[in-house]
Formats: sequence, structure tokens, C-alpha cells
Amino acid sequence: MRISTIAKLGTMAAAATCMCVAGAQSNGPSGISVRLGTFLPTNNLASDLGTWFGFGIDYKLNAMTAESSTLPNTQSYFGISADYYSHGANNDVPVALTYNIRQGQMVYSGGIGPDFRNSGDLTSTGVGLGEQISATYEFSHSSNPIFIQAKYFFSSKPELSGFGLYLGARF
Repeated sequence: MRISTIAKLGTMAAAATCMCVAGAQSNGPSGISVRLGTFLPTNNLASDLGTWFGFGIDYKLNAMTAESSTLPNTQSYFGISADYYSHGANNDVPVALTYNIRQGQMVYSGGIGPDFRNSGDLTSTGVGLGEQISATYEFSHSSNPIFIQAKYFFSSKPELSGFGLYLGARF
């Protein structure tokens, strides 16, 4: 089980490296966000384990802009999100294609994609389809703002669904 976790983390690191290189080849901000925080499972069986460690990375797909909204000061764009949250032998790595709506200092997001899970003593290891929604508040309009984010993960295994609360930075 540890080998699969190491493989998943290695895959996330390789993807993040590729995104950094791709971002460095374009003009302007790279569109990368990193976050660190906690995950709070909503399933009774998993919540008995307490608060879990969580982190994630987002990448704005500059080449895939969405149609502009009719709301003032609103931008829409697509992105890729990868997260990791764990407690002991239980962990989940949701990866999602996201649709993001930015209005002022708030960013709202929803996404869907593969859910790589290892629920250890709860059930089993596998891959399924997961979803996520989030709300993010940026503390400033600077080019590298600090933000807080609340995110809900709908895992393909209900034991691994729950809230993520993060502090992060955009680059």
C-alpha cells in the first residue's frame, strides 16, 4: 500500500513540474496555486479517525478560457486540481478538471475527475469518479495573493468524502 501512495505522490509531483515548465513558457502569471490544510470526513466511520492532513495544487489552463459572464468584474476559466488528504493508511488523491468563476476577491469552483483512493482498513484501494466544489477568498489583489479555501470532496467511496479547509498562495 505504501508503494501505491508513493507512486501517486510521484505522479502529482511530475504533473506539477510539467505545469511549472509550461507556465514558465508563457507571458504573465503561471496560474499555479498551492494550499495546505486539514480534511474533515463527513462519514461517521472515517470521522472517528479525527482531522486529516491535506494539501493540493491548482493550475489555470490559460489556453482554455471560458465564455465571459454577463456579471460585472467576473471571469470564468478552466483549470486542473490535484489534492491529497490522508490519515494513517487512509488517503485519497482526487484529480479534477475544474470550471472556475472569479468575482472580485472570491473564486467559486466545481470539478470532476478520477479519484485515486486507498481507504486502508475502511474498505479497499481503487479508482473511481469524484467531484468537488469550492469557495476561495483572496486577501489581496496582488499578483501573488494569499487565500483561504473551503472545499467539499465527493469521493467515489463515501468514507472518503468531506470538507477541506486550506490556506494557500497563488503564483
